[in-house]
Amino acid sequence: KMKKNKTKRKKRLRVGRLLFLVVIILLICFLFIRFVDVPIRSIIIKGNNILTDQEVIEQANLEDYQSYFSTFSFSVKNKLLKNPYVKSAKVSKGLLSIKITIEEEKILYIDKASGNKVTEDKTIKDDKIVCAPYLTNEVPENKLKKFKKAMGKIDDDILCQISEVMYDPNDIDADRYYLYMNDGNSVYLTVNKFSKINKYNTILENVGKQNGTLYLYYGDYFEVK
Repeated sequence: KMKKNKTKRKKRLRVGRLLFLVVIILLICFLFIRFVDVPIRSIIIKGNNILTDQEVIEQANLEDYQSYFSTFSFSVKNKLLKNPYVKSAKVSKGLLSIKITIEEEKILYIDKASGNKVTEDKTIKDDKIVCAPYLTNEVPENKLKKFKKAMGKIDDDILCQISEVMYDPNDIDADRYYLYMNDGNSVYLTVNKFSKINKYNTILENVGKQNGTLYLYYGDYFEVK
């Protein structure tokens, strides 16, 4: 009888432990499910100028602030890279937050004939408004690569100050270009001296409040209208 009682007690203990373990597992599962459903609390976005924060969020499919734990950094990054304006993206997760740092494509100019935006290695066809000058005529195919590279050396804030760019060779230089500025001034420069336009605002400070033509390919002088 003593052996039977001990056997029954052992069975009860085993069953009790098993039930306790099942309850613990169910509790963990319940808490895990509840925890997984915790939404993203904040989205931090850096590096965007062309795209708005809202456009970045929508591109990443984060507009509903879905579950933090079911959102994966690599998935968000891949979605962002599908946008033609996103050159690279870095996505990391913090405490219930997502941090997105993007590098946008540099829009060198807008082709006036087609309205397409042109970067150094791609053409973007859409109706988005960007801050870049219009190219008013056609640059010869054999000069286009060098022209794009030269445009890439212009600072973004100066690019925004240029209204139009025109390929305008003369007898002296086959690589001369004409720039019409938003303030009404004109600038002549050659393809190997495009970076000089980055000092445009400093040059104007020395010239004073008067409109004219700035020659930056030979002599570097300003001619008043």
